[in-house]
Amino acid sequence: MKLFAFIITAIVSIEADFVQTKHVALMSEPQVSTGHMTYRAPDYLLWAYRTPQKIAWEMNGDVSNVSPQVQRLMRMIMAAIEGDGIGDDAMNRESRKLFKSVNIIMDETKHVAQRVELVEKNGDTTIIEFNNVIAK
Repeated sequence: MKLFAFIITAIVSIEADFVQTKHVALMSEPQVSTGHMTYRAPDYLLWAYRTPQKIAWEMNGDVSNVSPQVQRLMRMIMAAIEGDGIGDDAMNRESRKLFKSVNIIMDETKHVAQRVELVEKNGDTTIIEFNNVIAK
C-alpha cells in the first residue's frame, strides 16, 4: 500500500465521472446519482452532481461553499486521493466521525480509486464508482 501512496502523491490532477448509489434502510429502492469530479493538488476538489439534481460542492484550500459536515466529507475524499486514507487503517479521524467503515478499491493500472464503499453508523451504505478517469 505504500507504493500506492507514493504514486498517488505524484498525481497532480484527476478528472472522473462517477455513479453514486445510496442504500437507505427506510427506502425500497436505492438512490442513484451521477456526476463529475475534479481534483487538483494540493487542495482543490469540485464534486458536481448531474442527476437526479444538479448541485456542485467546491473546496479550494480552506474556502468552500458547503456546510461543515460536507467539508469533512470533502476532506476525507481528498485524503483518499492523496493516499492518506490508504492502507490497513483506511479509517482516518475524519471518516470515523461519519462512517462505520470505508473501503477503497484501487485501479492497479491507473493507480487511482475505482470504487469507494462507505457504511454509515446507522447501516446505510453508499457506493461510488469512478469511470472515464484521467489522472495526470
